[in-house]
Amino acid sequence: MSFILLFRAWNALFAAGVCVYSFFIAGILNYGDIVLLSLGVFSLVAFANTHNDIIDFEIDKINRPNRPLPSGKINLKTANTAAFAWLFLAVILGFVAGFEFALLFTIVGALAFIYNLYLKGLPLIGNCVVALLTTTPVIIPIIKFGWPQTELLNLAFFAFMLTFVREVTKDIEDMEGDKVRGLKTFPILLGIKTSLTLIFICKFQILAQLVLFKPTLLIGIAPCLALSVLFALLKKWRLSQITLKITMLAGLVFFYITL
Repeated sequence: MSFILLFRAWNALFAAGVCVYSFFIAGILNYGDIVLLSLGVFSLVAFANTHNDIIDFEIDKINRPNRPLPSGKINLKTANTAAFAWLFLAVILGFVAGFEFALLFTIVGALAFIYNLYLKGLPLIGNCVVALLTTTPVIIPIIKFGWPQTELLNLAFFAFMLTFVREVTKDIEDMEGDKVRGLKTFPILLGIKTSLTLIFICKFQILAQLVLFKPTLLIGIAPCLALSVLFALLKKWRLSQITLKITMLAGLVFFYITL
């Protein structure tokens, strides 16, 4: 159970599910590739999450003391071995699916590694990197089939913006622990009010995109976004993040329904 918590299996499963979903949106199903690439995405996310917990070991002693590493349920050496085993598996799966995917998974893994070590504490840059990495499962069918697809490009933008907002919200929640480590996140530098302003602007941009792309998507997404705004105003940061995850799920459902 501790290892499942360490690599956050639910996040890895969700990312793998988005990869499968994106192939369905593309409308061309090659089940061998879908299995290989979705498992590759799962392994890649497992690596990123495990490595993140290793780097955040001291911060999590303050922010999340019940996590597997700060609680002592798993030691750092074992976690390091597990992290790079996940990355190796991702690259191997990518190579079997095609050299371009081995290269993609290597680049994404390297970006996640650099983010965890150096970029997390930089204002907005780290948030943008995480948001960009989140689009990986969506762009895989575009790379596979080699032509632009409006549905997937819009879905990638939606995923990018929503993840960016969630990351800034997470930075607000983690301010105390991040200060101890000496990080310079956006909320630490410019405060909670300015961060909330940025969050609300991004959410408005998401709604504007939906109005221009598919107004019917607002039926499922707008209420979730409004609820996340309410939780943010009440300073319920964790609930706001959870609501944003629900917004992502609602977006996936309604993107498919409105095809």
